[in-house]
Order: sequence, then structure tokens, then C-alpha cells
Amino acid sequence: MSKIKVTPQQTQPEFELMYFLEICGESRIQHDLMEKLEAAWLDWKDRVHAYKLTPSTSKNDDGFLLVYLTKGVEDAVEDAWQESPDSGMFFHNLAITLVMSAASSLIPEMAEGCAPLPRPGEEVLGIFEEMGLEWNPAIGSLNRQYAVYTPMPYRGGCEVCMQSDTCPNSTLRGE
Repeated sequence: MSKIKVTPQQTQPEFELMYFLEICGESRIQHDLMEKLEAAWLDWKDRVHAYKLTPSTSKNDDGFLLVYLTKGVEDAVEDAWQESPDSGMFFHNLAITLVMSAASSLIPEMAEGCAPLPRPGEEVLGIFEEMGLEWNPAIGSLNRQYAVYTPMPYRGGCEVCMQSDTCPNSTLRGE
């Protein structure tokens, strides 16, 4: 039976305005809102948790990357939703941008597409539980709203993703 080695990772997320606007589906943003988003980004960067999960049986140190934002970020996004739907959507998209930027800082290939979601094995599920995270197998997600779990190093996109049958961006659908 394999054991999982859990190694904290240091992320270096960088805010890229064009990437953020693309996620938002917007071409511009108001200055006062941008100042609020900048303050949130600076605060939330310290709330990124990142780990490499490496099975003892892996070859070449292959494993998985787990990146997630704390519940405090989710609460801040919820507060923004209460302020206004527009504000909530911008802060939601900021959290998405942060978690993807953090993951991409460790796996640069993700910037070209998405983060394929592999099906976690029992040992990884045990690590999630030890971290206070819960996996929902019905929808293939963690109980953290802003999270990435993906192979590390990058080992392909849709072909290793458990959601490739239902993902609208899948390159495998219809084959």
C-alpha cells in the first residue's frame, strides 16, 4: 500500500488584469471597485494553501497538486454578494483568478487550458480528510469553493480528467 507524502508548496500568484477581465466577461472595470479588489487580492494571497501529494509508489516524483482558498475567502465573497450581485460576481471571479494563478505558478502548462481533475484514490481522500476537506464524489469537488486538484507535473488535459464527459470545453466529447 502506498503512502502519500504531503509537501507544502510556495505559490506566486500574480494578478493579470486581462486574465481577470476575461474570466469576468468584461472589458473594463470601475476604479473604485478595482481598489477594493486589489485590497482583497493582497489579503487573500495569504489565504492560499498549496500542497503536492506524492504517492510513495510514484515514478519521477509524479503526484498531484492541491491548491485551495480558505473559508474566510468564501465568506468575503458571500459578503460581497450581499452588497450587490455585481460586486459578488467580481469578487467571486477574483477568487477564481487567484486560485488558478496560484496553481499556474506551480504548473505553468495550466495557463494554456484548464486544470484536469483526476479521480482521487482512497489514500488521497484520507489526506483530504486529515486537512479538514471533504470530497463529494457525486459532483467531483471539494468542500472548498475555490480549489484546484490536478496532476503535478502536468500530464495532459481532458484525457486525465474525470469530468471530460460533461465538460463543455472537453476535447474528448463526441469522439
